[in-house]
Amino acid sequence: MEWGHFLSGAATPPSRRRGIGRFLHKPALGTLIALSLMSVVLSSPLIAQDSGKQDSGKQGKEKGGVVQFEFKHRPTLRIGKLFRADVRVKVQTDFRSFSPDVETDEGTFDLHRGRLGLEGEFLKVFEYEVERDFRQTLGRNDQRYPWKDVYGNFKYFDNFQLKFGKFKVPFGMEELTGEHQIDFAQRTRISDDLTPGRDVGAMLHGRFFKRGLSYEAGYFRHDGENGRNHNGDPIANDTYAARVTGTPLRELAVPKVIRPVEIGAAFTWSDVPEGLSSVRGNTVMDQVYFPYVYVKGPRRRVGAEANWITGPFSLKGEFIKMTEAREQQGIYFDDLPAKVSRGWYVTGTWVITGEKKEGGVEPKKQLFDGGFGAVEIAGRFEQIRFGTDTTGDAFSTPRSPNLRPQRDRAVTFGLNWYANRYMKIQADGIRETLEDPFRSPIPGRTRFWTGMLRLQFVM
Repeated sequence: MEWGHFLSGAATPPSRRRGIGRFLHKPALGTLIALSLMSVVLSSPLIAQDSGKQDSGKQGKEKGGVVQFEFKHRPTLRIGKLFRADVRVKVQTDFRSFSPDVETDEGTFDLHRGRLGLEGEFLKVFEYEVERDFRQTLGRNDQRYPWKDVYGNFKYFDNFQLKFGKFKVPFGMEELTGEHQIDFAQRTRISDDLTPGRDVGAMLHGRFFKRGLSYEAGYFRHDGENGRNHNGDPIANDTYAARVTGTPLRELAVPKVIRPVEIGAAFTWSDVPEGLSSVRGNTVMDQVYFPYVYVKGPRRRVGAEANWITGPFSLKGEFIKMTEAREQQGIYFDDLPAKVSRGWYVTGTWVITGEKKEGGVEPKKQLFDGGFGAVEIAGRFEQIRFGTDTTGDAFSTPRSPNLRPQRDRAVTFGLNWYANRYMKIQADGIRETLEDPFRSPIPGRTRFWTGMLRLQFVM
């Protein structure tokens, strides 16, 4: 098997489930419930161990040993300064409801994530991470890409580091944030539909001015897993990406409260062969409202982002525009106007129990350690639109010069409870509104509600 195929996890064709009925008859239901409760069961001894500052590695040092095993937040194996390996576990289970009712591949109950990984370093200059999702072995049969991050990073020079393997293409602030760290249980529509996601490649990256300016630039074999077709096969080839972020206000004579503002810009370019292979528009329920159209030629993305965090508050936003060329796609093999997809979102959060948001919320008084945890409220408004930047009669056919536009707006309200360092519960309510009722997943219906409850355990 080719190494790139192995990393992408696309060697085995997916077998998609239909609804919840088939899932309930599998042993995965018991596993789902067990994993949901695992966060509560495991958190108590873990917190107690952290509070007691038990460290078997220190005992190894006292004995003069070289190989040390530690448990500080997670299991760690050390061989002096030569090698370190941390065990990572990520489990997420979702309970979902829809109005109106729709049938989804995941169903009402979904084992959204069940990952096991290793990360660490070698000789202090080489970092690595290997992570795999094991939901397929627990009864979920639609796993297209079980291998997640599989990469190495040479970090001898702080300003010029080399990352290679399979990891996320550097585009999209929210997409580049781990799903266990985002503010809501569901990513925005622009993150799911317009960002590349993971792929195999190499990237040069680094930081300057005491981390005041960061850059990433790389080459990837394809256009990421998010941009693949419904069968999971890659579409675009030879993708180039670059991203720059910085905090330009921190050294200026401006109010201290706005100095932490971080802004950034990103760009990708790839070549898409001829075919019915554009990106699609999908609702939160993963129902298609803007189907594939015929494209050929460059696919370009540009993005802008801003992020402000101070104390228990955060405010962030992002804008993405994607153009997909339609060279020789007219009925007379003429060039058609490019398909244009653009969208944005604004998110605000407040940790009402007072904990700092920077670096992730960690409760001052954790559950099972004499406290209740931390509570956060969050809100988000977003929009995404598909069509062409042309005027005249618009049609929904995949070769129409002027594509009939469709827009999806969504408002999300969220409540997050950080029980302790390992466990988080998220409750979200999402209201979506589509512009064109005739291209809705349910003809004539333009408004949809989604409720989500996520139980998360991360170590």
